[in-house]
Amino acid sequence: MLEKKLMKEIHIKAAAKINWSLEITGRREDGYHLLRSLMQQVSLYDSLDLKLAEEDRCFCSALVDQENLAFRAWLALKRQLSLEECLEIHIRKQIPIGAGLAGGSADAAAVLMGANQLLSLGLSSEDLCLLGLSLGADIPFCLRGGACLVEGIGELLQDLAKIPSYWLVLANPGFSVGTPQVFREYDRVGSRQKVDIPAVVDCLEMGQRELLPSLWGNQLYEAACNLYPSLSRIPEFFLSLGLQPLMSGSGGSFFALCEGQAQAEAAAAELRRHVHWAAAVQTLN
Repeated sequence: MLEKKLMKEIHIKAAAKINWSLEITGRREDGYHLLRSLMQQVSLYDSLDLKLAEEDRCFCSALVDQENLAFRAWLALKRQLSLEECLEIHIRKQIPIGAGLAGGSADAAAVLMGANQLLSLGLSSEDLCLLGLSLGADIPFCLRGGACLVEGIGELLQDLAKIPSYWLVLANPGFSVGTPQVFREYDRVGSRQKVDIPAVVDCLEMGQRELLPSLWGNQLYEAACNLYPSLSRIPEFFLSLGLQPLMSGSGGSFFALCEGQAQAEAAAAELRRHVHWAAAVQTLN
């Protein structure tokens, strides 16, 4: 019988995501909302180091262990497979927390992938996605990566590899937005936004960026602004630069398409005069 050889340490990057559009399509009897969303990863990363240790520990200055989805993902994997190994996890955050950019889900996906490789567990992507979905709706997408049409509660993924790379500017107000609270507020107020996701996909694939603002939308926008009124001011800063913004996820980050890297970096510099954080990023396939 061959002895399983374990690596001792692994480094992995976790990419943020944006929602080119987000539509609520229904609600299950158990309360989970059904959605349809076009998600894509962007070049904004958290960095994670995983290594074998004497006890399970997670170091992240931005979060305590109980709030850290990445640490919870490792403990869930360990419990499910009855693993004896322990991991020490170090997370260096660059993705804003509670920002609608899936920073926590990206870290959790990175830990699942990293542990699978580090410990030679041999789990399939389907195995990892099933466990990930039990922890967070965005984790299966973060495991898959690239650009995807995401439906259901996050478990239905369709790759959209034809979407080219775009430069974006991202902005965040500097405070966390509570996703469960936004969904509860959506149940109360609904949304007036009409979203045409197939048309958004077509425009992105064909590079027809000028048509996107008339087609894209995020049906959580009104609910997020009701709970966090200062969010409604952020689009004004984008518009003053001639950029059409869209909120990502449940908020509170916004992004806008730019003509290239130079415009994205200039816009980020200008937006930093008005908001807590802004960055130029590129979409990933």
